[in-house]
Amino acid sequence: KLASYTGFTRKYSTSVGDGSNTSYTITHNLNTRAVVVQVYRDSGSYEQVVCDVEHTTVNSATLTFLVAPASSELQVVVIG
Repeated sequence: KLASYTGFTRKYSTSVGDGSNTSYTITHNLNTRAVVVQVYRDSGSYEQVVCDVEHTTVNSATLTFLVAPASSELQVVVIG
């Protein structure tokens, strides 16, 4: 039965930011749009950051920010 069980929670994480782009496509390859996307600063206070999240495909999400994040400023975690 375990071989066919698909209810496991999976996680993908990556850094984003380059100082010029305000939109990033995150390819998580979790094969579902039913994911939770969290973005937070990768240093200092590690506070959560609010941005627009579009569940673009079953394997990717697009994040859009008002201001371009600095180089590797933000950490993105996708859980699905």
